[in-house]
Amino acid sequence: MRLSYDALRERKVRSFLTVLMVLVGAALIVALSGLSAGFSGFIDKQFSLLSPNVLIITPSEAFGPQTQPSTRTDLDNRVIRNIEKVLGVESVVPVIQQAVTLRTGSGSKTVTLIGMDQTKMKFVFPTFELEEGNPIYEYDISGIILGNEVKYPPGSASPLATLGQSVTLEYSRPVTEGGSTKTIVERKSLLVRGSVVNLGTGLFIPLDRSIATSLKAADSIFQKGGKYDIILVITKSPSANQQVEDGIRRIYGKNIGVSTPKVLTSTIQTFVSGFTVFVLGIASVSLLVAAVGIVTTLITSVMERTREIGLLKALGFKKNHIMLLFLFEASIIGVIGASLGLVAGLGLGTFVLPAFTPTGAPGVSQIQPSFLPSDLLSVWLFSVFVSAGAGFYPAWRASRLDPVVALRKEL
Repeated sequence: MRLSYDALRERKVRSFLTVLMVLVGAALIVALSGLSAGFSGFIDKQFSLLSPNVLIITPSEAFGPQTQPSTRTDLDNRVIRNIEKVLGVESVVPVIQQAVTLRTGSGSKTVTLIGMDQTKMKFVFPTFELEEGNPIYEYDISGIILGNEVKYPPGSASPLATLGQSVTLEYSRPVTEGGSTKTIVERKSLLVRGSVVNLGTGLFIPLDRSIATSLKAADSIFQKGGKYDIILVITKSPSANQQVEDGIRRIYGKNIGVSTPKVLTSTIQTFVSGFTVFVLGIASVSLLVAAVGIVTTLITSVMERTREIGLLKALGFKKNHIMLLFLFEASIIGVIGASLGLVAGLGLGTFVLPAFTPTGAPGVSQIQPSFLPSDLLSVWLFSVFVSAGAGFYPAWRASRLDPVVALRKEL
């Protein structure tokens, strides 16, 4: 009745591989859920740095069905005057922004040039503070201030530009000639007036990765003709946001886009949650594969131990005793695999997966995985439950063996 050395070794190998499959499934779920929770926390942190009483006005619905071009409302001074009359509005900040290439003596970098009234920076960025230099005043058309990540490019040992240095902007501009439109590249020299401390705001107006100038300078550079890309409406308090939005809607209906940091957060969090469910669903497939492995392992074990089962029944073991024996074996596989999987998942989410993220990706260093004890316990219980459930059929099959037939089984 004793198993041969080769048979015993094969059983150990099968059990090891089954435990390994449970480990991989649990580790993937733990790592991905931790990174997802960390990313959600990162989004909340970024938006918390913005004033909660800011409404974002766009020419048309930016987060819903687009309006027809004929009904599109351009953002200009007339729109600003109308919004200023809405009850609950404290200030209106028009913004011009466009991608440019910043060239200096030490290199170049693609950035966003932001034109706005810098005396109102604190309304939009409560943590705004100059590292050195002075802000750009309203009629200054030749000065810029550098965002922190522009001045100190990630991975570079020296600043891209310094206070008082002359830099060159390179940008594209559409020009209509003879009925056709073409894009030309223009250049303009500007002077660095100052730089900003790291704000950490990367999901709204990315000031850390931008350069800022006066609204007048941006309008002149890009020849906007008094039209703006967005308008920031500062309400008297967050509780007035809805009142102000309703007032703007009464004037412009759906021909203008109105959203808040809270709405943006909710939209992104919904996307992240949906993607997380999708990814975790894929990771859970690993556990289902492990369940199939458990079934296969235990059924093979039942076949190999048929005579042993028959002997146990002959000695008085009941069906439920035999069934519990195999369920216990399946549960042990789950406990070992799930426990090791939690440890592996913590390591995978903390050290391995972030190491494969591009180092130049903005804000990546600020995204830290978050592992909640309740989530870890849920993954552990789920893994053990799947393993125990996978052992039910082999255990039931073993308990139904006829002892007489089993004892006659040849090894």
